[in-house]
Amino acid sequence: MSATPQTPVPKDLSGRMPVTLPRLAEKKRLGEPIVMLTAYDYPSAQVAESAGVDVVLVGDSGAMTVLGYPSTVPVSVEEMLMLCSAVRRGLTTPLLVGDLPFGSYESSDEQAVRTAHRFVKEAGCDAVKLERGGTSAQRARAIVESGVAVMGHVGLTPQTATALGGHRAQGRTAERALQVARDAFALQDAGCFSIVFEAVPAAVAEELMGHLDVPGIGIGAGPATDGQVLVFHDLLGIYDGHVPRFVKRYAEVRAQMVAGVAEYAADVRAGAFPGPEHGYTIDPDELARFQAHLRETTWHQPSAGRL
Repeated sequence: MSATPQTPVPKDLSGRMPVTLPRLAEKKRLGEPIVMLTAYDYPSAQVAESAGVDVVLVGDSGAMTVLGYPSTVPVSVEEMLMLCSAVRRGLTTPLLVGDLPFGSYESSDEQAVRTAHRFVKEAGCDAVKLERGGTSAQRARAIVESGVAVMGHVGLTPQTATALGGHRAQGRTAERALQVARDAFALQDAGCFSIVFEAVPAAVAEELMGHLDVPGIGIGAGPATDGQVLVFHDLLGIYDGHVPRFVKRYAEVRAQMVAGVAEYAADVRAGAFPGPEHGYTIDPDELARFQAHLRETTWHQPSAGRL
């Protein structure tokens, strides 16, 4: 773990073309790793843009990392749309995917399509993501047929983690691994352009990559997937909550933020901030005129009888 990344920041990304679905499929065919990152606001989107990532996911993990909920379940469609809209304003090149929150697509195909269309029309998303196979594959098919691209998500699905026995790896028995496979192939057959594999044994994910036609993006699924995704606040050390074992810390930004704010507070209390260099000046003659006018006026004096 290093607080100072050693990889140089790309100097010029101005020539990059926007990432498209065909480009992602081409990356899989050529064996070029796909870089995916979550973002939840304008500044984090700008960071993703400047770093040259391929796909930005506005994950419902933002419920915990930026909105303070105890899980992803409570976040609303309106809150997710707000986050997606902010990220959209900070992006030019990466493909933008918005997470459909729990309860916004499960009830019917009509509900799923209606929600997905809002993410495209109101927030400017290029695609949406939903979790699980089963009926979710049916919802994915309906959304795709309505004209919206869909990313799937199998393995550990946080929205329904309670039903899976908690936030734990999935596919660690032959039967569970087959269920992960069934979900993945159902989502592919439904028309999903890519599938996220979360907390799946590396050997299981590696086996499945050779059978999938669409890119598989791993998060805790080993190195054989076609790409990787991590949560912005986890990899940069901003989030103070539980960090899964599959996260690699590339910085400790929260500690630096706390130190910076603490130093600011100390300077204010000691009278060291602001200094002369942080202020603005006025011509001495103008100041004298202002002071003279102020002495001659009464509007700034308290009214008689007012405490």
